[in-house]
Amino acid sequence: MAAPAAMRAWRNLEGTRSFQAEYLSSDGARVTLKRRDGRIITLSIRKLHTGDQAWVRSNVAPKDLAADAPPPKGAAFDQLEFGDDRNTVEKKLKVSLLVTSAGDGIFLGRTGLNGIYKTKATIGGLHCFLFFDWHKSGGLREVTLQTQPVSKGQYITSLRGNWAELIDLLGKLHGRPVQAAGFPDVDELQDGAILGSHLWYTEEGHSVILGTGQEGSGYNVVVRITSERIRPVPIGVPAGTPGANDPDSPLPKPANFQP
Repeated sequence: MAAPAAMRAWRNLEGTRSFQAEYLSSDGARVTLKRRDGRIITLSIRKLHTGDQAWVRSNVAPKDLAADAPPPKGAAFDQLEFGDDRNTVEKKLKVSLLVTSAGDGIFLGRTGLNGIYKTKATIGGLHCFLFFDWHKSGGLREVTLQTQPVSKGQYITSLRGNWAELIDLLGKLHGRPVQAAGFPDVDELQDGAILGSHLWYTEEGHSVILGTGQEGSGYNVVVRITSERIRPVPIGVPAGTPGANDPDSPLPKPANFQP
């Protein structure tokens, strides 16, 4: 990326709220940031102030958005592979032992395959619905699992168990997370954003981020399985600490590490 890694102030669309975070990456539609406390946050660029939207656009390397950029490769979710086209993804989902059709019109009026499939089994008492993001060439580059939104009053009662069970499942698949934090208070969330608590790397170097999100008055648990390499900073380790931004360096255990 063109921009150096540095903290800056980010504002919401109306300009009424701001927070400090380091810019990590953007795919042109979403931006991934790292807050001062080390948590990773992902949100739609449309939720940012127009000045911050312009800043992101000026700091995304054009080659990263080019249609001729090499598509990602490797295992994504279940039998899905990064780089699979939409037809291949749909064929694999139809014969999957892990997911089933959830019917039409699930989630925010999104089209295509988004929200059409859900996990057959519940996780912590909740089903997870599947959403997809595509490379400019048409190949799969990210799979997102998210629970159906619940009310603010159900945030602790319904979502915490799902979040904890997903930590256990993802830990069995990918081992110890390279970054971990506790279940965030509902007041830490912001509309349109996913606040990451855990980060794993797959054997192929891809990233798996577990977090909680807010969309309007609804709250959910979200797992991003992305071909993007997210660099962690352990909770409580300031940016600039030797090795803190090196994904190949040993990472100290955060004080609130979740085994």
